[in-house]
Amino acid sequence: MLKILPIETKDEQARIMALCSIPYNVNALAYAAYDDEVLVGGAQFLLKGATCQLTDIRNADGVDDAEALFIMGRGLLNFVDLCGIHDAYVPNPEKIDDALLARIGFFANDEGVYYMNLRGFFTGKH
Repeated sequence: MLKILPIETKDEQARIMALCSIPYNVNALAYAAYDDEVLVGGAQFLLKGATCQLTDIRNADGVDDAEALFIMGRGLLNFVDLCGIHDAYVPNPEKIDDALLARIGFFANDEGVYYMNLRGFFTGKH
């Protein structure tokens, strides 16, 4: 069974990011995806003012599970939306698969910045 969980300690975040070949960012919040207790992916994001910046989302080394990454991406954005932050960006989209970003709901705006408006997204009012 797939579980998407927030990472609660910085030591655990550093360990999981290493297993996903993601550079650990002490300032970021993070989530992990597990399938039957096996780590399948990790994600890091920053809350900056009234915005969320998705900085990393990847499978654990040796794992190929795009569905888990999609669900984890949507889950962390739902958390961000519930916190009252409704604008999400991807500051370095070259680090994340374009198809995954599009599936999660990001699109390149007129300035070429990957953006997602979370207002009403999770309540069906968008």
